[in-house]
Amino acid sequence: MAMNPMQKKARTSFLLGMFLTLIITGLIIVFLILQLGKIKQEQDAIVYRQVYVVSQQVTSGGKILGMVQLQEVEASVAPNNAITPENSITYITDLATSKIQLEVGTVLTTDMINVEGEADTADVRLQEYNMVILPTQLAAGDTVDIRLRLPSGEDYIVLSKKYVEQTNADTIWIKVSEDEILSMSNAIVEAYIMNGSLLYATTYTDAGLQGSSTPTYVASNSVINLMNADPNITAVAKTELAARYTESARAQRDTINSALNGYAEDATTNVEDNTEQEILKQQTARQEYVDSLGAY
Repeated sequence: MAMNPMQKKARTSFLLGMFLTLIITGLIIVFLILQLGKIKQEQDAIVYRQVYVVSQQVTSGGKILGMVQLQEVEASVAPNNAITPENSITYITDLATSKIQLEVGTVLTTDMINVEGEADTADVRLQEYNMVILPTQLAAGDTVDIRLRLPSGEDYIVLSKKYVEQTNADTIWIKVSEDEILSMSNAIVEAYIMNGSLLYATTYTDAGLQGSSTPTYVASNSVINLMNADPNITAVAKTELAARYTESARAQRDTINSALNGYAEDATTNVEDNTEQEILKQQTARQEYVDSLGAY
């Protein structure tokens, strides 16, 4: 049957539309294939690296406790100086501390870590002190100086830049060497003698970037002589102690001696009373700790 011109025209338009549709669809498919290939090439070009991120907050100056505070993850985007398993042995050590406060999720980099430090020498001990006045917001991981303030207002640094291993309401645990133990013991006794004196801790605001302060407290002559004769004090420490006791240092010691003379009559009683309080606090804390062990 013959097709009229209108039908023929409609059929031709339909076929032309189908043809154009197929062409456009084909072009779209080709474009998508090319785009997918480009994306695959880009993905293949991405280099994934194993890096470390912080899983627990680390304070400025705080110790980096390896896998306790770090987590190994795979990352496609990370700083060039990120800590990786390949260089971790250099940077994640027992001496490593953070230069800044590190928040959870931070990718650890080499410029965030201070790997310099002093390993514990044979004379270092973990010591607890319950007679030091502690800052209200002091926490384990902070860094402090221990200072002695006399009733007259003179103020001396006894121990410098000590990492707080542990603390509670009235006790602090820090690592101290033999010479520091003797200096601290001397300062404690003298603080006990002088009513109105204060043995207290001050916290570093940014311990990772701040250097150590120089101790200014000078122990008594009898303690200095004991230090010089003590075989447990390292040769390096003795050299540093000798350098510390200069002419001006001896003048500072004279100032402390002068203040002590004002309490000569009450010295023994003051020391005995304060020592009893110290012992009682320690015994109470020890009993509480023992009782807590029995609860498990």
